[in-house]
Formats: sequence, structure tokens, C-alpha cells
Amino acid sequence: MGIGILMFGLLISITLLIGRILPTQQVAYISSKHDHFDLVLLDLYHRIPVTIFNQVNTFSWSPDGSKIAFSNYGTNIDLYILDVYSHHVQQLTNSQTQNLSPSWSPDGSKIVFSSNYAGYNAIYVMPVDCIGTFQRCATRLTPDDNRIYISPVWSPDGKRIAFVSMLSFVIGPDLSSGKPEIYVMDQNGNHVQQLTKNPSESYTPAWSPDGRYIAYLGVNRALQSASTMIIDTECDDPTACINSLFSASITPDPSWSSDGSLIVFVGDFNGSIEIYTTDTNRRYLQRLTYDNINKGNPRWRP
Repeated sequence: MGIGILMFGLLISITLLIGRILPTQQVAYISSKHDHFDLVLLDLYHRIPVTIFNQVNTFSWSPDGSKIAFSNYGTNIDLYILDVYSHHVQQLTNSQTQNLSPSWSPDGSKIVFSSNYAGYNAIYVMPVDCIGTFQRCATRLTPDDNRIYISPVWSPDGKRIAFVSMLSFVIGPDLSSGKPEIYVMDQNGNHVQQLTKNPSESYTPAWSPDGRYIAYLGVNRALQSASTMIIDTECDDPTACINSLFSASITPDPSWSSDGSLIVFVGDFNGSIEIYTTDTNRRYLQRLTYDNINKGNPRWRP
């Protein structure tokens, strides 16, 4: 058994080293089987999937690709930072609440995330080097209005944050209907702008490297389908500036390659949930995984 553990550790080190010194591409994703939710790193050239951490819920890469911010599975969901080379883990939050969807600022100094610390889902930001209580380290960016704010993602220039909200849905005695849409706000929480106005619901925004486009998940519950969508943030008419990439039984969670040429997502084309890549014009589709295990949250390594 000792030899097996040693060889497994060696495989992890080799896979990480390949991504650091060779011109390759790597994608991390969550692989779920039974009650296990593993963070897996896949090298696209050698096709070697390696589990690098266990019981991971949501995550994102640091801008330099050396660390991963993630949330755990459990009753209390906290945020942590994993150094992918040393495997040192730093705990960021300890609030006995649910803290999800971490996203790094482009300079690597702060993390934006969603939390129900105040009793409802709001968006917070905190420095990665802050030591102290949640109240001391975290700053809420969204209003104290009992509305739902989730899935924040920092723009590449650090000036804006995209997020998902149902601004017409309020938690309280007077419930009103609402539909998740994608919004953008300044990094300090001001100047909120609605981007999507779709018949379908909108989730999991992901900025293109140039900061102009956002890929996201569009869900049409009436048709029982989901699609990978792209919206041009510089377009004046949101309904006319949306491109649908793939639909029909797809559960995408998109992420852009560092050069903006490809999008990785989760798809169900053949009765199994696997990882795929595509270009933004749908001329290219490549399947990356073949193990027939549920997957989610694929993220290109910077």
C-alpha cells in the first residue's frame, strides 16, 4: 500500500509539473460518484485525470494557476485556498454558514463569493490574506434587501463583477415570482446593469479573456433543455446579441481558454455526462472524458 500511495503522489506531482513547464493545457473539474466530490485535474494532451483534492463543491483558479480557491461539502460550507504544488490548505472563512462560488480578482489579492451569512444569499469580497472573523474580513457588495445574489465572477480587468440574481424575488411573507438573470456591477457593488433578458433562466456566468463576452448556462424549463449561451456585453440590445452554442440535454458550466478560442463545458450527448470543448462558432466539438461519471464546474487552468 505504501508503494501505491507513493506512486499516486508522484503522478499528481508529474501532472502538475507538466502544466507548469510544458506548453500544454489543463482543465480542472468536479467528479461526483456516490457521496464523493473530487477535484480532478485533466491534462488535455496526455489525457491523464488526477484527483488532487476531495469533497470539493465549487472552485476557481488563481490568476497564475498555482492555487485554487474552493468551497467544501458539508453542513457548514467554507472557503479554502489550496496550493496545488505543496498541497497546503488555507481556510478563509469560518462562519458556520454556506459560502460558495469563489472568484479571484485579476491581481490575486481578493476573492469575491456568495454567502448566506446574513440569512440570505448575498455577494461578499475579502482579501486572501485577511486573518480574523467573517465580519472583520468580508465586505458585502450587494444590498441588504433579502434578495438572492449568487455566482459572482470577476471581470479580467478587475473593474466589474458578473453575477446571477432574481431581483424580483424576495424572501419573506410576500413572495413574488422571479427568474434568474445575469447582471454586472462595479467591483464596489455600484452601477448594477442587467445583461440577459431571456425567456429561459440564466446561470453560471464566465467572462471571456478580453472581457467583452460572457458565456453562461441558459435553462428552458418548459422545453426541459439547457444550452451554452454567449452574450456580447457591449451590445445595446441584449435580446439580439446572444449566441446559443449547444442545446438538447446539455448541462453546461462554461469556462473560456486563456486565449479565448475555446469554451469547456459539461455535456450529455450520449447518455453520459462528460467534459467537452468547442469554439464559439460551433465548428468544433471535442470530447475530453470517457469515464461515465457525473461531472461539473470545469475550469481551464490559466
